[in-house]
Amino acid sequence: MQMQIDIKKIIQEYWTENVPGLDVISRRYSVDQPEFYIEADKFRYRYDSYIPSLVSSFAVKGKRILEIGCGLGSDSRLIAREGALVTSLDLSRRNVWLTLNGLRLLGLRGNGLCADAEQLPFQENSFDGVYSFGVLHHTPDTVKAVNEIHRVLKPGGACVIMLYHKGYGYFLLLLGYGWRRLLGFWKKENLMSKYDHTPLSKLYSKKEIFRLFGKFTDTKLEMVTYGGIQAHPLLKYMHWLLEKNRCLMWRLGSFAIIKAKK
Repeated sequence: MQMQIDIKKIIQEYWTENVPGLDVISRRYSVDQPEFYIEADKFRYRYDSYIPSLVSSFAVKGKRILEIGCGLGSDSRLIAREGALVTSLDLSRRNVWLTLNGLRLLGLRGNGLCADAEQLPFQENSFDGVYSFGVLHHTPDTVKAVNEIHRVLKPGGACVIMLYHKGYGYFLLLLGYGWRRLLGFWKKENLMSKYDHTPLSKLYSKKEIFRLFGKFTDTKLEMVTYGGIQAHPLLKYMHWLLEKNRCLMWRLGSFAIIKAKK
């Protein structure tokens, strides 16, 4: 129990200091300027341009939507712009403040709170939708977090979740570091965290994902790949190849987008 508390604190501190986009945008703007959040949104969708349409596919006007892991709040702002009633949740208190501050400065409405995805502070059947992009593979008990999503969703409610997939990045990990795992020098967690150099990361196969979402109905998967590799001198060719070949994307894509209903 103590070890889990310690790792949660490490994760919380890491994502407070390393929320994607913060270091880039803060060089030009203050967090009290609307321009900070406008630029943060541009940064967010520069390479992952499919996210706005993904959000608009479920963020219906008047519906209650929970975002787990709001970061700088770009996706929460998208949800709010669609007219949905967004609640932004993050393990980092600062990230919640940044998200709410951005909503306020841009004239958008939303609620927010600092809480743990494994222990959502909501009653059963509270939300029409739950959204989480690239977050739940960083929490120690992802199974518990997914079960919590199921609990707080209303009957017929939908979730849209992105988890790391065992795609080409996973095979590169095995190629570079697999021998340490094979010889017993590393635990599985050590290997997976090399994927993005965070305190804790997990990657899932399609079979593992369907098992993880076993309580849900109408579970569907889509595969995309990490957007930032377009700027990499070598991996940009991998991105081009995956984008041109959907069969390869299905097998080797980095991100699994899960759409499921309660």
